[in-house]
Amino acid sequence: MSTSGEDNFIFDTIAIVGVGLIGGSLGMAAKRRHIVRRVVGIGRTEQKLMQAKLLGAIDEYSLDLETGASEADLVFVCPPVRNIIPTIEQMASGLKPGAIITDVGSTKSEIVGLAPVAIPESCSFIGGHPMTGSEQGGVEAAFPDLFVGARYVLTPDSETDLMALGKMTEFAEAIGSEVLLMSPEEHDKAAAIISHLPHAMSGALLEVAEIAQRESGKVFPMAAGSFRDLTRITDSTPEIWRDICLTNAGPLCEAIDALRDHLEIFKNIVAAHDEEGILRFFERAKAIRSTYLRITK
Repeated sequence: MSTSGEDNFIFDTIAIVGVGLIGGSLGMAAKRRHIVRRVVGIGRTEQKLMQAKLLGAIDEYSLDLETGASEADLVFVCPPVRNIIPTIEQMASGLKPGAIITDVGSTKSEIVGLAPVAIPESCSFIGGHPMTGSEQGGVEAAFPDLFVGARYVLTPDSETDLMALGKMTEFAEAIGSEVLLMSPEEHDKAAAIISHLPHAMSGALLEVAEIAQRESGKVFPMAAGSFRDLTRITDSTPEIWRDICLTNAGPLCEAIDALRDHLEIFKNIVAAHDEEGILRFFERAKAIRSTYLRITK
């Protein structure tokens, strides 16, 4: 780590396993803000890694997990959530003493429970989830300001090394994020509601619309902005969302049950032609959204 001169790096070398949208943006952000000296990209496809280097996301690359991460002070593990632990296990023997390993997975309880067991005792694991992204994937969609103004959730547990947590917090703030500390369980319950449930809702809405479209042929031609906005997120990679649902099944099922209960209440209000009840439903929704917008400013 540099401690003098023009560049006061937070880390000397970081490695990014999986240089896609998030991984590529992390590399670009770290390089642009001069908070690391060197960024190493690690992946399975040389052509994609060469593209990442040309785009300025990484300085060099490796096709080998162990050697690629062997000099890194901080390692970002960025594959789909069900590949995170196997990836950490594959690279574990090559990690240098004192290295911090973190992930960017959308679910945390399973990963935070298993990752510390998979790495050497001399290393530290910090669960992470930057709350930002895009339906577009790949390093082609990466950009250095992706994290500016975004929440970056870190999920320490009782065994987390506090010095490593401090360094990871410093890095996340240096790329423009606001750090939120949550337990893995708190994260997964919240993510199920604000992220995973909307994807399930969008998929279900499209199923309802497609059935009606087949019956009349006139539903999709009527669809405009609100339908497009509500279903936009289904452009994401299905395999990613399969893995998210499987690793957060409990909290997601609870969220689906809660939504179903509220829709049932609203259905009964509408069926009863309860004008005041309908009005109160939408007034309350508007008020809750206003509160949410104030909190997230």
